[in-house]
Amino acid sequence: MCNPNKRRRVLGTIKWGFTVGLALWIGQAFVVPGQTALQLEISATCENALLSVNGRLYSGRPFTLSVPLGSTVTLENLSNQLNNCGTQAVLHYFDRWEINGEPYSKALRPLRLRAGQPPFMGNSRVQLVFRSQTATLCDVAISAQDASGNFLSGAFVEVRPLDIAGDGDGVTPFVRTFDDLTHVILRASHQFSQGALNYQFARWQVEGGQLLPTFTADPTVLRVRCSPPRTFVRVIYELRAATLSCPDLTLYRLEFSFTNLGPNAWLFSPIAVVKNIGATQVSVPSITSFLLNGRPIAEVTTAPLPPDATQQASTTLLLPDGNYLVTAIADSKNQVAECNEDNNIREIFVRLPPN
Repeated sequence: MCNPNKRRRVLGTIKWGFTVGLALWIGQAFVVPGQTALQLEISATCENALLSVNGRLYSGRPFTLSVPLGSTVTLENLSNQLNNCGTQAVLHYFDRWEINGEPYSKALRPLRLRAGQPPFMGNSRVQLVFRSQTATLCDVAISAQDASGNFLSGAFVEVRPLDIAGDGDGVTPFVRTFDDLTHVILRASHQFSQGALNYQFARWQVEGGQLLPTFTADPTVLRVRCSPPRTFVRVIYELRAATLSCPDLTLYRLEFSFTNLGPNAWLFSPIAVVKNIGATQVSVPSITSFLLNGRPIAEVTTAPLPPDATQQASTTLLLPDGNYLVTAIADSKNQVAECNEDNNIREIFVRLPPN
């Protein structure tokens, strides 16, 4: 049977509204059709920093580099410690690389980006960020357990930003090392299988770290600051019947494309990828709904889907410059009796213009 709580969850997502995007790292843009090169704006928070870009030296002052699609840009920070930052005569230390204002990597090794591939899929801003405080390295140990406390290996967890070794997502159990000033964002899989056993996400469990607000209604997202020397983060899964056989639509991916039509005018298209991750076919059409800042903008019919099949749903609208929260909801009319009714919503935060 359909879960009657889905409508309340949708309304809860709408209520959160615009603020969700302020803390999430997703929201990358596609390349504008016909575009052959991307513009990369590079800078550092300290103007006297020294950067190497494809072997050429630059200061931390902003400059723009035109990068042909498919080519690689290699960025390297040559100033891991600065005696001052402009007029501020205080020791400053390398903290992280940011892309479009979002933390991307804390790795000291060179940063390599390929034009046209994530996260460098549109005109982008890359900034080298320094901090004035010293920090202590701290391990975030990530694992998965069932409700009885038994450890589960093989659960996938997304991790942002990349850690000091340049590592991000992982399969439990694994460890990522940050400094204690870092806000680490984790996203767990809604479902997880180990052999013949099927599990469903239940909750997070954190030991020895500081929980931070996530500004999202998605319970699989966690934001935490590590407390030295180590913070333990566990994903708790509940066991589901191994014989369960039913369809399960999920909002597998949410992306967007855009075209600039002129000053303060954008042709914007959200693109939702709906997937049946269940064991049996979705035998009836369903509705995928799109919302903009919590307001419905479109309903798209999704065809019946066999197991492991996907289908795109999209819409197009004209938008002015601004900040937007885009929400997509699979099976928004509760037309399909699913194994899991809790994985039908995805959201992205969009800025127009993207820079």
